[in-house]
Amino acid sequence: MSHDDYIKLPRLHVHQELHENAKISLSSAQAHYLKNVLRRNEGDRLLLFNGRDGEWLAALTALGKKEAVAVPEKCLRPQPAPQGETHLIFTPIKKARLDFLIEKAVELGATHLHPLITARTEVRHINEERVQAQMIEAAEQCERLAVPRLSRPVSLAALPGSWDRAIPVYACIERRDAPQLKDCDIPDKAAFLIGPEGGFSPEEIAMIEKMPFSKPVSLGETVYRAETAALICLIAGRQHSKIYEK
Repeated sequence: MSHDDYIKLPRLHVHQELHENAKISLSSAQAHYLKNVLRRNEGDRLLLFNGRDGEWLAALTALGKKEAVAVPEKCLRPQPAPQGETHLIFTPIKKARLDFLIEKAVELGATHLHPLITARTEVRHINEERVQAQMIEAAEQCERLAVPRLSRPVSLAALPGSWDRAIPVYACIERRDAPQLKDCDIPDKAAFLIGPEGGFSPEEIAMIEKMPFSKPVSLGETVYRAETAALICLIAGRQHSKIYEK
């Protein structure tokens, strides 16, 4: 098969170990997608990845309404060694905008997503199962070899207790005299903190500025929506980081 043939194949994320001649049981949702949506048949090829063993060309050896089995044939792309981390710390926002944020964060290479609850956070519950499914779908579509890790939501006050202080947090605080993010020398392991609609409260800003790992930054004079600010940060991190696979 040529490269053009490979890129036309369905691409699915699995949890099992991938190696030659392994029998990979696909989920009922994946079986339904292959059989009823894509109209695939036994013997057809597809691509599999699990975030650990690279990307594999596989053949469907069984395909029913609710079950399917794929057998890896050869590794097309080995899993690269991890070289850095890009963390996005964000406050949950309304559904459609959160969907957009999650999808674009995956496409732009975020390795870790951290929901954060602040005083002005409007949406205080996040459907972690749904977000996980969205991340997997986005990784399948954009040809990433790994799915970001999703942390449990925490409050801003609890963040210092769980944070790796070796990873600097570039905190985007509106209307503050701070260095421009675009001018910062961002290391391979870095995090970006985005506030809620209406921004952080004065008390929270003081809390952030006291965090030893925090680096307050400005995105400029424009006040961006949360999802736009996240994209700006991830693009800035992408320009500096070595973690990207393609």
